[in-house]
Amino acid sequence: MTTLLTSKFTRLLQTFSPEELASFERWLQSAWCNTNKNLPRLLARLKPYYPDFSDQKLSKEKLFRQVLPDGKFSDRRMNNLLSEAYLAAERFLAFQCFAGEDGLQQSLLAQELLERHLDDWFFRMAQQEIKRLEAKETSDWRDHLELLRMLRRVYQHPDPAPRLESGQGMIAKMNEEIDLLYLLEKAALINEMITRNRLFKTEDHDVATALHKWRTTAEGIHHPGIDLYRLRFSYGGEVSLSRYQELQAAFMDNLAALNERDKKIHLLSLINDAKQLIKSGSLDITECLPLYQLGLTTGAILNNGKLSANTLMTIVTASNTKGTFDFSIRFVEDYSQHLNEKERDDCTHWAGAHTAYWQKDQEACLAILQGYHFHSPDFQLIGRVLAAQAYFDLHLRDDSYRSLLFDYLDAFEKWLGREKLWSKTNTGSFLRFVQICRSLARFYAGTGQDVKKTGRLLEDERNIQALNWLKQKKEEVLRLKS
Repeated sequence: MTTLLTSKFTRLLQTFSPEELASFERWLQSAWCNTNKNLPRLLARLKPYYPDFSDQKLSKEKLFRQVLPDGKFSDRRMNNLLSEAYLAAERFLAFQCFAGEDGLQQSLLAQELLERHLDDWFFRMAQQEIKRLEAKETSDWRDHLELLRMLRRVYQHPDPAPRLESGQGMIAKMNEEIDLLYLLEKAALINEMITRNRLFKTEDHDVATALHKWRTTAEGIHHPGIDLYRLRFSYGGEVSLSRYQELQAAFMDNLAALNERDKKIHLLSLINDAKQLIKSGSLDITECLPLYQLGLTTGAILNNGKLSANTLMTIVTASNTKGTFDFSIRFVEDYSQHLNEKERDDCTHWAGAHTAYWQKDQEACLAILQGYHFHSPDFQLIGRVLAAQAYFDLHLRDDSYRSLLFDYLDAFEKWLGREKLWSKTNTGSFLRFVQICRSLARFYAGTGQDVKKTGRLLEDERNIQALNWLKQKKEEVLRLKS
């Protein structure tokens, strides 16, 4: 029997929350929304299998018999019913979205009033909507667009009175909204062009030309979002610690005045800047934690409700390095459900091991790492780095761990040579981590290079894993030996 797992209708229903499913059921029961009396019965028969719809007994033929007991089953007829149900679900989602868009509703209503020649109603409603939009403390691109449309409808109304008013008020307002809409959207696009030019060698967007046009239009216009873009663009895409700190301060000062979209763009841009500075060793990873915490509060670092494994690792690393272990534990508990299901176990086990390490419980850290097999190649790599860090600290505490540390580093290096999952650049950063760990351990054991050479380690390193940790360990080893 054919199961319903591949049906577009059931796949869409899997994304519904329980509240949405109940609303959809009421939607289908409304004669205004739905005229097919079989659809409510179809949903009622499917509800017991929600949300997985994975019961192998749930077949098209069985469902057809329950919904249409007197009908003759055919695969085509059942597919038609499911297709109609899917279209009804699409209409429901569109209406649900529309119900939350007050500005769009007012815009469409204004157009209807115009076309029905209810001019007094139109002008009254238009003035109320213009006042509402102008009074908003923060406006996004939808607000600027809706205000422009409403002003244009009033100005272009067959009644010439609005156009014959003295002064340039309405023309000036429309011109201002067009400029703000263009400048904010164009700036977001230019910012993306700069980022992609930096990340992808195959892309070469003409940022200079786009910036010249943008700056010409933006001249003399002051707006919190535009001023932040102006400051960012003045750096020409280069990131330094002083520039990053200036941008961060300006962002925090103007946070309340930014709309949600610009807030997210500027926050993510700052986080990307911080990543580069951390990688180069110019910024301590703990300094980026407040940005990530703000991203959690605002939802900016969640992509459609999903949290990436890399983001989780960065937050846990920053929090544990700072020593805020309660936050680390609570964060993993609260946000692990937002991870991709395939990565969830890897993330939570790594986070537990990392927290144990920074709580100076290296034995507990190793117990977690040795008792779990990471599925993702990336976690296999960083899990080995964390184990090496634990063995290194145990060696500093107890000489009996010396052979375990060197054996582990040798095994790690051989494993890197065998695996073909990563590029030479990526493998090289982990290989350098192993080599520096070994050099520091040998110096501590009294079998390595002299103090001056050890002191110069990491001076010109850029492509290396755990750079800040290695710098800390270098200073610790030099202090212990002195």
